[in-house]
Amino acid sequence: MQETIATESDISDIFRLYNLRVFHYALQLVGNREDALDVTQETFLRLHRHWSRRDPARPVVAWLYAIARNLAIDTLRKRGVRGETEEDPNMEDALSRDPEDVATNSELRRQLWTAIRALPEPLREVLLLRDWHGMRYAEIAEITSTNPTTVTSRLYEARQRLRKELKGYL
Repeated sequence: MQETIATESDISDIFRLYNLRVFHYALQLVGNREDALDVTQETFLRLHRHWSRRDPARPVVAWLYAIARNLAIDTLRKRGVRGETEEDPNMEDALSRDPEDVATNSELRRQLWTAIRALPEPLREVLLLRDWHGMRYAEIAEITSTNPTTVTSRLYEARQRLRKELKGYL
């Protein structure tokens, strides 16, 4: 097997493309910005450090998210409890500046994140990876060490629970 060596350009390109995405994913898992920044930084350090172990046939993004996931789990274990997740910074009021619309959107966003936080970890993780991070089922299966069928069923269950929880808002 030919050993691959990461060039500065490879790592820089990956960092540029995925830094913010990995940070948002870490934030959604660990619940606060400081820990998410630490997880993100350590993710890219490990990516660089272990580049030679990478399987070139597999997508880098799945490996990157798997590293971030494992580091986030370690962070939560050290903390001993799951933190309250801050609202996702991507979800901004983009519809209007009308105060009534802003208030309605803010309330819906608050209820949505409350419902997402209430999901069991395996359901929440699959939902976030698919719907917020746009991952394919096979990538999610690789990241979560499951199979695509399990991903499908967890995603279905997560969406059903959210629909039920947000019924009065939608």
